Amino acid sequence: MLAIHVCCADCMLNALQNLKDNKLVEDGEKIYLIYYNPNIHPRAEYLERLKAIKEVIDGLDYKKDLKLVIPDYKPMDFIKAVTEGRGEDKNKCISCWKLRLMHLFMWAKENKVDRVATTLLTSHYQNADDINDIAASYSKEFSIEFVPINSESNCKHHGFYKQNYCGCCFSLTEKMLSKLKETTD
Repeated sequence: MLAIHVCCADCMLNALQNLKDNKLVEDGEKIYLIYYNPNIHPRAEYLERLKAIKEVIDGLDYKKDLKLVIPDYKPMDFIKAVTEGRGEDKNKCISCWKLRLMHLFMWAKENKVDRVATTLLTSHYQNADDINDIAASYSKEFSIEFVPINSESNCKHHGFYKQNYCGCCFSLTEKMLSKLKETTD
């Protein structure tokens, strides 16, 4: 069994493809898709991503092997995590990754799942080195194998909602300011 933290449909498809390409999952293996993303803002964005994930899963020929797990949406968990350290923007990201990966490892431990992975490693919005370091630490702490995936199997997907920022309010603000700057230059 494998539990994968999923952030969006596009990254989920890329992660599943990477796992299959590298023979890191067996045909028929049970895969839990953990949609724990208290960082995603606004709530409409959170729901739009979740809707896209459900639509994509429904269209997969191996959907019977997938189980989507949707914990409660608690954005205050994210706000607390990123304001405790009150550091540079990178520290906010690290706090966010720690929060979501800790949830993944705790869920896996509680549900006796011995391997985990995250779609964050396929996203160009994230820092794979930092995420791998955090996951390695939790892997040791929880005695759960962390399955390394990367973006080598990434491809363009079409036909469902795709976002243009990582998901958090800080990233959304940066994106909006960047667009504003482009229009005024």
